[in-house]
Amino acid sequence: MQRLVRLSVLVLLSACGAEISERPCPRVTEFPADLQRQAVAELATAPALARMMDAMAADRAFNRAICR
Repeated sequence: MQRLVRLSVLVLLSACGAEISERPCPRVTEFPADLQRQAVAELATAPALARMMDAMAADRAFNRAICR
């Protein structure tokens, strides 16, 4: 669970690639496939965590739009 929290924080901090904009933007990080699968399995059993991850995804989409 602690690894998932760290993953969540890293994902939240990543917004868009620097090649999209000249201003500095956080980069989107690719996580290993096994870690992604583990996160999906944990999200399926934790609805509150799933809502938090959905909110973070919306945040990232907003940040990407700003960085373009």
